[in-house]
Amino acid sequence: MADPISGNFDKNQLPKYSKTVSSAENLSEAPIAGQSDLDRTEKKPGPQSTVSISAEARKNAEEAVFNREKVEQIKEAIRNNSYPLDNKKMAESFVPLEKLINN
Repeated sequence: MADPISGNFDKNQLPKYSKTVSSAENLSEAPIAGQSDLDRTEKKPGPQSTVSISAEARKNAEEAVFNREKVEQIKEAIRNNSYPLDNKKMAESFVPLEKLINN
């Protein structure tokens, strides 16, 4: 896993590209301004997938109860930069992330 802070990373974990392009191919395809390498790669249709929601999940979604007024108050406080933040709690939430990075 790459460590974005120190720049240390395992070269074996770099992304593998499925298509190699020779320099001749690369020259024949002039890049268009603002177009990334990913935009120029061949796009093949992926496998079709279907998603179905269980009856229980639909029922839970319909019965979901929340205080819309409270949500709007929180959104407004965030917009106004008046939402209270607990610095200690935020710092503690980074501990598991740091453990993941260091392992």
